[in-house]
Amino acid sequence: MPYDTKNIRNIALFGHSYSGKTTLNEAMLFTAHMMTEMGRVATGNTVSDYTEQEIKKQMSIHSSVSYLEWNNFLINIIDTPGAPDFIGESVAAMNASGCGLFVINAENGVEIETIKLWRKCNTPKMVFINKMDKENADYERCLANLKENFKDITFVPLNIPIGHGKDFKGAVDLIDREARYFEENGKKTRREKVPEHIEGLDEHFKEMIETAVESDDILMTKYFEGQELTHEEIVTGLKKAILKGTIVPVLCGDAYMNSGTMSLLDCIVNYMPSPSDKGNIIAKDKSDNDIEMEPDSTKPVTIFVFKTTIDQFSGKITFFRVRRGQVRHDTELYDSTNNHKEKCGKLYKVVGKMLKEVEFLNAGDIGAFTKLTNVFTNDTLCDPANIVILPKMDIPQPILSYAISANNKNDEEKLILLLQKVAEEDLTFTIQYNAETKQNVISAMGETQIKIVLEKIKEKNKIETSLSEPQIAYRETIRKKADAEYTHKKQSGGHGQFGKVSIEIFPIEEGKYYEFINDIVGGVISKSYFPGCEKGFHEAMDAGVLAGFKVVDVGVRLFDGKEHPVDSSELSFKLASRNAFKEAMKNANPVLLEPVMELIVYTDHKFVGDILSDLSAKRGKVIGEESLGGGIELIKAHVPQTELLRYAVDLKSITSGTGSFELSFYNYQPLTGKIADEIIAKAKKNVKEVED
Repeated sequence: MPYDTKNIRNIALFGHSYSGKTTLNEAMLFTAHMMTEMGRVATGNTVSDYTEQEIKKQMSIHSSVSYLEWNNFLINIIDTPGAPDFIGESVAAMNASGCGLFVINAENGVEIETIKLWRKCNTPKMVFINKMDKENADYERCLANLKENFKDITFVPLNIPIGHGKDFKGAVDLIDREARYFEENGKKTRREKVPEHIEGLDEHFKEMIETAVESDDILMTKYFEGQELTHEEIVTGLKKAILKGTIVPVLCGDAYMNSGTMSLLDCIVNYMPSPSDKGNIIAKDKSDNDIEMEPDSTKPVTIFVFKTTIDQFSGKITFFRVRRGQVRHDTELYDSTNNHKEKCGKLYKVVGKMLKEVEFLNAGDIGAFTKLTNVFTNDTLCDPANIVILPKMDIPQPILSYAISANNKNDEEKLILLLQKVAEEDLTFTIQYNAETKQNVISAMGETQIKIVLEKIKEKNKIETSLSEPQIAYRETIRKKADAEYTHKKQSGGHGQFGKVSIEIFPIEEGKYYEFINDIVGGVISKSYFPGCEKGFHEAMDAGVLAGFKVVDVGVRLFDGKEHPVDSSELSFKLASRNAFKEAMKNANPVLLEPVMELIVYTDHKFVGDILSDLSAKRGKVIGEESLGGGIELIKAHVPQTELLRYAVDLKSITSGTGSFELSFYNYQPLTGKIADEIIAKAKKNVKEVED
């Protein structure tokens, strides 16, 4: 049944690869009787890893939505991939959920992807230390590791393990100070007195109580007066602190054994925020004014699309969160992002690949529509009579690019269409045609992501592809002023062609691209020919002089010329202007410009020296370093794009796969010397080969 907003909890599972997120999702669904048997990643029958590729590779590739009912509360769960190549799925899950459940491997502690995701997640968080049955599991070490990595947060254990490794039997609930042993594959809990040998019990209990009372003056007074706090008072105090973001609760267990899952579900219900607890968000009305939007089911409906996917049976599936109002099946909504109406049919709740039809969903809930072909990720759908636009998700930009082509040229068009469909589903994957280099270029977060996309196309559509490094879109500019005069004259019977121009070109402010100054006086060139002159300048700038790259940041002053009463035309002046520009540029100290990227690297401190040495070899300029805690360092540098075409591979090699990076365009910078000479020579050779 549909749940009221205050009884909804939306939670996303985050963590490093192989921390056990998918198995924990399975355990929660099983414990809540959403299935009769727990699936296993190894056997390929889990709810959230259901695509052929995920089953084959035994890893999460896509985020997956599920839900369960627990103690009259609805818990929506989004299971996310742990691999850095699929960070876009995690960012979308952060937008759709109200809190993050970070799953930590009890043997490995906090790993680098967990740190990166933690920094991006600005919602209340909780931690589940998983795999307590493993030989090297160490709860206290993991807890210390959390505190070391995230010094601005207070981590508060709500339970502590009874044994570890093969001796792991259950956990001590600190609020009730009782031992809980998980039996019958986690379906039952046996409660007993706490064993005497549990170390750190009193210290952890005291820390929990003192943290709880800090958020409430009444509780603090009661505590320091020596009065005992009730269970409800402790829960209230902890929840206030969690909502403020000052504390993060920590639980432990073993998802594979379904141990600790019931306590985890209780914690989600008791401590994590409902959509109404999260408060209002800022949206825009149709006049672009800011408005506050509250998660009220009685208000006009507004939903936000955080994910779209193509299913072979259901077609396009549009996943959304209801941000306001009540959404119903068979309703008409307005796509305020793309300005069109959408007739929405059946409405669904989702459990992995299963769609369960419902009549309506209240504010805060997560659901799906099917067959909305013109609705995409990041779109807002709303009541046609109350148009609003929600802020879009800030999706990471792709960091690895390849030029792609079909081995069979007859497959080229179909390949591009298939890649465009992938880009619709995954905003961290792009396909673009570069008109300058005449290449189709795909970009993604890493080689694994690209490999998986192309494997699927090969298996489903029998299309073989080839990848190569994309050509760099260099630019050309000038460093000083220069004049030129050019007369275009051609006689071929009948009307001829005549146009004469005198121009000056000069450098302008970086980023302005082009400026035109018309200094013609006395009507020596008619006004009707000025558009032709500008077309000629633009054509010359598009073709370049040094190596055929586009010319940027150049101003042109047209100050003299001559026309013929019969033979002059717009074409004549276009040709004269184009050639005049080329002549002037040769004398204006032309220089090659190369694109420079801003690179941010996340790495273990032990690899910093090797990374800095590699960046120096890549002509990079380091502009900052920062310690993120836990031995993780951030390095920021400006590096030429041509040096970073394979950086995803290089960094993986340097850091044994633990490092990661973000990339964005910084600016164009002059390039001279041997490297520039080689680029110019190669470009001219390529042009000659095409002409031949």
